[in-house]
Amino acid sequence: MTKPIILLILKALEGRGAERMVTTLARAYADMNYCVHVLCLEDTQKMPLDQRVNYHVVPYNEPLLPQHSEQATAYKSVAKRIDDYVLGNIGKPSLILVNIYKLNWIMAYSQLPNIINVLHTALSKQFADKLIAEPVSTLTHLKMVYGAYPCSCVSEGARQDLLALIGNINTTKTIYNPCDVKTIKQAVAQPPNINQFGLSANGYIIHVASFDIMKGHQDLLQAYAKTDRKLPLVLVGSGKLEEQIKQLAKQLGIDDCVKFLGFQANPYPLIVAAALLVLTSKFEGFGYVIVEAQALNVPVISTDCPFGPRELLPKQSLVAVGDIEGLAKLISAALISPERYKAPFDQQLLPDNIADQYLKFSGKL
Repeated sequence: MTKPIILLILKALEGRGAERMVTTLARAYADMNYCVHVLCLEDTQKMPLDQRVNYHVVPYNEPLLPQHSEQATAYKSVAKRIDDYVLGNIGKPSLILVNIYKLNWIMAYSQLPNIINVLHTALSKQFADKLIAEPVSTLTHLKMVYGAYPCSCVSEGARQDLLALIGNINTTKTIYNPCDVKTIKQAVAQPPNINQFGLSANGYIIHVASFDIMKGHQDLLQAYAKTDRKLPLVLVGSGKLEEQIKQLAKQLGIDDCVKFLGFQANPYPLIVAAALLVLTSKFEGFGYVIVEAQALNVPVISTDCPFGPRELLPKQSLVAVGDIEGLAKLISAALISPERYKAPFDQQLLPDNIADQYLKFSGKL
């Protein structure tokens, strides 16, 4: 008997939450004896795939342009190219999970069956500027993209945001991101070793995120500068704002206390040995690093940004976005009483549970 096919589509296997979700789910479906395929539009692979998962690249060769008819025409062409490739090289999938807005837009023109759009962030935040500048055309566009297929959202807040924005025009469901505790704990024993960065166990604060405006690095550095700085602040990630944040550290006079470690394919040895993990996002869809820290029994604090973190952490672990003084006090409090800021890992986030939720959601459609 032929195994049912699961297809996960995204832009590229980079190092963000959507990519972690895809690689984790792909491994879970392989464990469940499905024939699993991951299809990307770019051959950028920072995230490793399970060897049982088939990897495909169908390059789109189109820049991301403003929303107009020429772009739509180009994306229709890309969708047909993907359809033809899938049917010719993979087969007819029983479930297709399409991740990230650009792919959601492209696949709105697809003729493939069994598609679910996966929203990893809040549309109202992602499109805030366009909703102000061009509200009618932007809403029309989003209704086209997210009205094409059922939508799953990685937090209930993101789902409610979707409904408030475009209405109940399609079937929606909240399905949190999976966290593979077993694999994460195995990765703790793999390189890198914290010693190579001049770090010691429980001797630093860690922040893991790409250098993007939504991740709140500026607020983090300003708050950290107001603490006693007995422990260094370790920043893991890469991105367009990295040099700007390095300059801010110098301006604040804390560059000797802040370590920039760049992107780490395996951040877990660094997370597990941290005295505290801090998330300072201005908004999130989910907040992957929170549950990964919980899986490793590491204290976590976060901004109470719209959506994800407030569904994952108790109130005492949250501080308002933009409250620099409050964040500084919370960092200090968490270092004094770390046990108070440890939250148990939710077993419902294990990969087999999340994989099963997608199958059940698909089965209802």
